[in-house]
Formats: sequence, structure tokens, C-alpha cells
Amino acid sequence: MELKDEIGQFAVRIKKMLPQVQSEDLTRNALVMPFIQILGFDPSEVQSEAVLDFGVKKSKKVDYTIMKDGEPTILVECKHHNDNLDIHDSRLSKYFRKTKAKYGLLTNGLVYRFYTEKMVRSKKNQEPLFEFKITDTKAATIAKMIEDHKDYFNVDHKTNVVAKR
Repeated sequence: MELKDEIGQFAVRIKKMLPQVQSEDLTRNALVMPFIQILGFDPSEVQSEAVLDFGVKKSKKVDYTIMKDGEPTILVECKHHNDNLDIHDSRLSKYFRKTKAKYGLLTNGLVYRFYTEKMVRSKKNQEPLFEFKITDTKAATIAKMIEDHKDYFNVDHKTNVVAKR
């Protein structure tokens, strides 16, 4: 199945299940993790709630960390699907200081904002590399964005899905 078809089917499922998704945990498990899998990442590559140490009695958990060769590659911060992501943008910059990850994803399961580590660390520009709302954006447009940023996802052109890490 092509990426655009998988995304389209997933968007339809999201609309049906949204009334039952009442917590951030459910958002993470019912909306975000399936999307990560659609991108081609195996659940074994995804570490849930990795703890980052910020000093004495201060630690934070990253919702998901996508690993490659034992190192964090993509940090995923999830919020409840009703949350406005604008107030959470700064959180990723804190996480990048404690990891070697190069990419970040901030999402509420409906809106997906993709960042590079350099964008997040820059005080000038914290705009996402690209952003879409999965239930409002055409699946073909989302697939095209992902293909256009294949270096971010390591997309394999032959299958139109993200290559396994």
C-alpha cells in the first residue's frame, strides 16, 4: 500500500475514534504511535518515555524517542488532541540540549510539526520544517511533504514508505 493511501485510511480512522480519546496517554497510543508506524518505524525502534536528566531532582520524560544505532534520532513530544501546540514549542529545545537527536516532532495527534535540531536551538527561528493537520490535509499532500523531506525520514523511493532504520 502506498504512503498516501495509508495516511488517508488512518485519517478516516482518527475521525471515528476521536470521541473516545480522552487523555494524553490515549492520544499518544491511539493517534501518534500508529502514525509513527505508518512512517515505517518499527515499535522496537521507539523508546517510550525516555528520561532526560536535567540536574538535581529534575528530570523530564520524552514521550517517544526514535532510535537509530542505539542513539536518539527523533524526539517526539505528544500532547492531548485538544491542546494548542503553540504553547509547547519551547519544550523540544530543552530536550535537544540533553540528547544527540537531530530531529523533533511536536504533535497532538492531529497536528504534526516537524523540526530539525538546528531550527529548535536557533533563537531566531522556531518555525517547523513543515506542519500539517492529518484530518484536514489531503493524504497525497502529506505524503508529498514526507517525500520532499526524505533525508529527515530516510524515505525509500522504491516503496514510497519510510525505510526501516
